[in-house]
Amino acid sequence: MNKWCCPKGRKSYHHGNLRQTLVESALDILKEGTLADLSLRALARKAGVSQTAPYRHFKDKEALIAALKEEGMRKLGEGMQKLMEEEKDPLQRLQKLGMRYVQFAEKYPAHFKIMFEYELGDYDKYTELHNVSDNGFSCLQRTVNECLALPGARKVAPAVAQFSAWSMVHGLSVLLMNQSLIKHMKEDHFVDLGDRNQIAEMVTRSFSESLVK
Repeated sequence: MNKWCCPKGRKSYHHGNLRQTLVESALDILKEGTLADLSLRALARKAGVSQTAPYRHFKDKEALIAALKEEGMRKLGEGMQKLMEEEKDPLQRLQKLGMRYVQFAEKYPAHFKIMFEYELGDYDKYTELHNVSDNGFSCLQRTVNECLALPGARKVAPAVAQFSAWSMVHGLSVLLMNQSLIKHMKEDHFVDLGDRNQIAEMVTRSFSESLVK
């Protein structure tokens, strides 16, 4: 069976595995460093393949980043779509969607970093990325709109409520990922709202309940 020929001491990869191996290696680089450390040459070294091997799947660094964004958006969107099917109550679902977002950021920090810290030169040319991004956001849009249609719902423009919900849960995720900041709040300001999960539950519930009187 054909394999990639690699320098002695490095792993060999089947042709069919190379793209996923490169994706996983890129995520490892991001876990250990920053976007500045990610290049196709660094990726080849990390994956243990030739310098030209990454170009079989990615035209350039931006194409690699678009693929990483797409994988992250798909993972997040699939989790959100599952909640759309399971939870019928819109206020409960909105709270759970927020929790799912926070949990995603904790479980996939490298994906989360690449999804939001790098702006693509031409977002629209990456069609599949555009589609999976829209799929995830549509879950939020639909849920917020259902909340605003409930009896006693506050008079808020849907677009404002949707963007507010996303801003809240994204900011919450970023803050909760900063463990030194959370420790500082507890020790220096005596603000202790519990563990990460408890904080996320309280904040997401507070927001969802704020949409109704």
